[in-house]
Amino acid sequence: MSLQVSDLNLPADKLAQFATAFGDTGGQNAALQGICNGAAADVARLTAGYVIDPASVTNWGRSIALQRAYSQAQFGEIPKAVADDYKNAWDELTAIAEGKRLNLPKVSDPNQATVAGGWGGNCPVSGRMGQGGTNY
Repeated sequence: MSLQVSDLNLPADKLAQFATAFGDTGGQNAALQGICNGAAADVARLTAGYVIDPASVTNWGRSIALQRAYSQAQFGEIPKAVADDYKNAWDELTAIAEGKRLNLPKVSDPNQATVAGGWGGNCPVSGRMGQGGTNY
């Protein structure tokens, strides 16, 4: 799942404030997009192995990204609604990661249950380590 800056649902004036705070003079919101990428990766990591609806994934990612954006931009106190959403999202995500949400179905195909870039695959690669197709 990819979380875009547009998924944060921020008005143009707030996007401009973040761009200024992060020193983004090109108008691409690169720093804010980086925060979104990190939030999306955390959501993927904490929900790996479970079937989660896309709207929930986006909402959790938004909550995490906004908290981090406000924190890093140092505008002062983080708005209460943002802090509360973050806490609720993080609590839910950690409960999922700890297996406490028994009502969530697990992914039926193990290949779908891993986070991109994860390690531990069992795919033989011939020509490696001098042993064609041997797993080490």
